[in-house]
Amino acid sequence: MLELYHAGLTSCSKKVRHCLHEKGLDYQSRFVDLTRFEHHDPAYLALNPNGVVPTLVHDGAVIIESGVINEYLDELFPDRPLRPDTPLPRARMRVFTKMADEYGLPATRVPTWTRLKRNQIKAMDEAEFTDVIRNTPLVDHRLKLRALRGDGFSAAEQDEALGRMDYIYDRCEAALADGPYLAGGMFSLAEVALLPYIDAFATLRPELPRTHPRTGEWYGRLMDRAAVKETYFHSVEAPAT
Repeated sequence: MLELYHAGLTSCSKKVRHCLHEKGLDYQSRFVDLTRFEHHDPAYLALNPNGVVPTLVHDGAVIIESGVINEYLDELFPDRPLRPDTPLPRARMRVFTKMADEYGLPATRVPTWTRLKRNQIKAMDEAEFTDVIRNTPLVDHRLKLRALRGDGFSAAEQDEALGRMDYIYDRCEAALADGPYLAGGMFSLAEVALLPYIDAFATLRPELPRTHPRTGEWYGRLMDRAAVKETYFHSVEAPAT
C-alpha cells in the first residue's frame, strides 16, 4: 500500500503526485494542512523529522525527500519507466532533478512564502510565533519565518531568487536544443522535478517562456499531458472548506 502525505498543490507535493499519476499508481492521499502547521504535529514529525511535505509510506516503510521518493517509485514499479536506461542520459536527468532542489525550490520560496505565509505569521502573537519557531525543525525555515515576521525578504534575497529563475530557464533552453526532453529523447523525472518551478516562474514572470522559446514550447507540451492535468488542476486532494 502506498500512502502519500502531501499538501496538494505545493511544489514538492506536485512532484510526487505527478510521478504517481504518470506511472498509474494508486495511493492513499493523506492531506497535510500547512496553514494549520499539521507538518509540525508530533505524529507527522515521527514520519518526517524535517517537518516538510511530502512523505511516502510504502507498506509501513517511510521515504522522504520528493526526488528520492520519485526514484524509489520508478525503481520499485518499473512499468512506465521515468528514468533513462543508460548511464549518460540518466546522469543528465539527475543533474536536472538536483537543480530543481538546489535552485528551483529556494527561488520559489521567496515569492510563495511572502504571498501565503507573511500575513499569517505577522498576525500571530509572540507566544504563538515562538511556538511555531520552536516546532520548526529546519534552521533555514526558521530564518525565513523570522524574516517574514519582520520586514520580509531582503532585496538581495529577492534578487537571488530572480537569478535562480533565470538560471533554470537558461539551462533548460540549452538542454532542449539537443532533444525534446531535458535528458534527451524521453520524458523523465527531470521533467517531473522541474515542471513545478517552470510553471511557478512563468506565472510570476510571464516573459520567461517568451524569451526562452524552446522551454516555452516544452512547457506547453507538458501542461497538456493527462498526468499533469490530473496533478496540477484537480484540487480533490485538498481538504474540504
